[in-house]
Amino acid sequence: MTKKLADAVQRTAQRTVTQGSAAWLLATVTAAYDDGTVDISTATGPVERVRRLRSYHPQVGDRVKVARNPAGNWVVEDATAKAADAWQPISLRSGFTASGTAGDAPPMCRKNSLGMVQLSGIIVPTGLSTSASTVMGDMPAGVRPQFRGACMGVGDAVAVRIYINTDGTVSARLITGSAPSWVSLDGAQCR
Repeated sequence: MTKKLADAVQRTAQRTVTQGSAAWLLATVTAAYDDGTVDISTATGPVERVRRLRSYHPQVGDRVKVARNPAGNWVVEDATAKAADAWQPISLRSGFTASGTAGDAPPMCRKNSLGMVQLSGIIVPTGLSTSASTVMGDMPAGVRPQFRGACMGVGDAVAVRIYINTDGTVSARLITGSAPSWVSLDGAQCR
């Protein structure tokens, strides 16, 4: 056997092992279906109707981790982190400011990979009442819930209902008490 032929056989054997072995790779979701599958685009081309894990909620354009086994089965495991997963500031409306107390978190929001919108931070409010909700601030465009959320929150000797609205606004309404010196957003979340 010549050296050239031996090298060709070696390359073919390596390619066969590589193609038949289990692997993971990154892909982009190009379509999402209600039956638990997605279409993806990989570096080697498109793959249709790939099963996804129950915990992953697909969106077209997501960058995802995909696993493939030697039998040729594919599965989308989850989306990789995006800049939107990071905490982003809430733009406060007139009459609302971030707490100036040392150690208090500023008002922030994020949308995690499961589609949950979460709030954090402490706001100094003015004009909150028990008769109507008041818009306190606006979330960035990429952080919007699919559904409106209503969460219980606390403040200085008050109970407050915090609304996370689909238009990106965050509003509040007092349940008990009056004129709080602060309101906490921590724990408020919805999808």
